[in-house]
Amino acid sequence: MRVLIAGGGTGGHLFPGMAVAQALQSLREVEVRFVGTDRGIEAKAVPAAGWRLYKLSVSGLYQVGPVKKLLGLLRLPVALGQAVGILWSFRPQVVIGVGGYASGPMLLAALALGFRTVIQEQNAYPGMTNRVLGRRVPLSFVPFAGLEGLFKNPVVVGNPIRQEILQAAATPFQRSETPFTLALVGGSQGARAVNRAMVEALPLLKDAGLRVLHQTGKADFEEIKQAYQVAGVTQAELLPFVTDMAGWYQRADLVVGRAGSMVAELCAMGRASILVPFPNSSGDHQKKNAQALVAAGAAVMIEQSELTGPKLAQEILTLVQDQQRRLSMEQAAKSLYSGDAALEMAKKILEFYRL
Repeated sequence: MRVLIAGGGTGGHLFPGMAVAQALQSLREVEVRFVGTDRGIEAKAVPAAGWRLYKLSVSGLYQVGPVKKLLGLLRLPVALGQAVGILWSFRPQVVIGVGGYASGPMLLAALALGFRTVIQEQNAYPGMTNRVLGRRVPLSFVPFAGLEGLFKNPVVVGNPIRQEILQAAATPFQRSETPFTLALVGGSQGARAVNRAMVEALPLLKDAGLRVLHQTGKADFEEIKQAYQVAGVTQAELLPFVTDMAGWYQRADLVVGRAGSMVAELCAMGRASILVPFPNSSGDHQKKNAQALVAAGAAVMIEQSELTGPKLAQEILTLVQDQQRRLSMEQAAKSLYSGDAALEMAKKILEFYRL
């Protein structure tokens, strides 16, 4: 059996796709290949995980300036031609779109040529590709109820989570007395606003005895590294990108980050969090994700417009000092975990298409 998974750009799109690939391969003898671009996280992450990656010459059309939008439109016919070539050469039984630049051309080509198609949506409000194609693709998987009008046949399963994180989640949390471990995860590309706030917060956190794990993103790495040195914060591990996210979650007492598909991982792991939603996310879905955790008592939310170093430091120190509240947040997060969505999705695909 052959399966093609299209999309990426960020970990929020790619990692659920990788989770579904793992689940399918746990059920059947399946050859999985991915389609992405040479600029997204998939360019390194997919080959490193042992899967083949096709690359399309495609760029974004949404939330970009007029020049970039024009370039994106000019590239679209080329990307569609590449997509057709991939389909005819690989001949997959199923094409799964997970969002991101490459997802649109691959799903369009697959629909036009009569290939079986599936959409996996990670957010409370779909991105442009899934909004446009959701009513044409026969089977879609969504994280929440209430998206029925946007998809032809939506199945609510939650968000797929990679096996290594599920395995880590099954291991009891070994809470150490010292040092308290804070993990900052700004998404696969980093988060400049969160990085800058943390730099401002460092002098206020210096004497708290924290160990800090900080994923900075490639662009900010050197600047952030220097800021930690200047602030005299020595118990810090800084990386442009974390490959062992499960290991970081296992070590973290508190996580600070965006509110994309990472919220599903936080729930699976049962971790207290401070969430800073990306304000330009499609349909403001990150704020909706964060609000769901806040309403359950699993997280604290700081809107980016209100994010400052002192504000971030205050929220961190409050939770460092209140272990009972953190324990309550951990339990609330765990209660939101809905089970192995990737495995449920894989089984449903095989059943729906009788494969």
